Amino acid sequence: MTYILSVASASPDHCFHQTDIMQQMLERLNLSPTQHQSLKRLYQNSDIHTRYSVMKDYTVLFEHPKANERNAIFKEEAPKLAIKAARKALNQSNKDSKQITHVISVSCTGMIAPGIEYYLIKELDLKWTVGRIGVNFMGCFGAFNGLSVAKAIISENPNNLVLLVCTELCSLHGQLDLSSDTLLGNSIFADGAAACILGGNKSENYLWEITERTSLLIEDSVDYMAWDVAESGYKMKLSSRVPVLIKRNIAGYAKSLLKNKVTFEECHWAVHPGGKSILKAVEKECALLPTQIESSRKILQTYGNMSSATFLFVLEHSQKLHSKWTIGMAFGPGLSIEGILLRAP
Repeated sequence: MTYILSVASASPDHCFHQTDIMQQMLERLNLSPTQHQSLKRLYQNSDIHTRYSVMKDYTVLFEHPKANERNAIFKEEAPKLAIKAARKALNQSNKDSKQITHVISVSCTGMIAPGIEYYLIKELDLKWTVGRIGVNFMGCFGAFNGLSVAKAIISENPNNLVLLVCTELCSLHGQLDLSSDTLLGNSIFADGAAACILGGNKSENYLWEITERTSLLIEDSVDYMAWDVAESGYKMKLSSRVPVLIKRNIAGYAKSLLKNKVTFEECHWAVHPGGKSILKAVEKECALLPTQIESSRKILQTYGNMSSATFLFVLEHSQKLHSKWTIGMAFGPGLSIEGILLRAP
């Protein structure tokens, strides 16, 4: 089996109130009166209070930085944020850095080679023999793919100890066109990094045991969520129909993930908060109590959507609730649903 020994998060230094970001956008974008009111409602109804960014000032976006300029910031800032989160996870696990056998880095908001995993090995004083893997451009469910890789590594040898780090600088890719996809993306995405340590030794203290891990690719949905590379950075395709598709599929998917081991009512739900409408769709369709999904809602309010890192933020918050069972889910390009079932000791 595979056990999560620790989970920790890290945010950039610059925190912005959602109302302040909204005001900058309203002042700087060339909006008609109707568009002005629509954008205002979008931010006010987002259920996001604050977001974090590696940028000191969102007005940098209005200088129209090119993709290579945005990526230069990623190369500088992403490794630092990843190292910050990884150090916290190592400290919480009570493991020595020399015990780590593999490093997995997950990201979809920048390109760097050698990857972030190289800088983790170097700066955390890991062994130079550590295996390193990059899981890139999987989108908001990237943490689940990283967990699958970690699980496979530990299944191969239970003595392996894996450091998994998700690092996303989504704010670097804010755009200034007035398409609905862009306006929505600008209103929810933010920056953050989160890390966890995984091992295969049950005798150690652990937070959760991974008992199930499944995926579902929703048919004929490829156009609903995607990244495109443009001169101005990555442009998000994000259809308003995403919550509809999730609502249509989520209950059946969740039942297949639980495999009759536990009921919906017995689980805490660590759902990737892609947006308020997504959380509402899951809550309504699965007949959840507000308390069952409170970690997801709290992370959305405080941090926004940090792509792959967000699920680990939610999982970190879930520790406080001491639930025996936790079901984790995320949604991303494809459109896909990724899930995991965790059992606390």
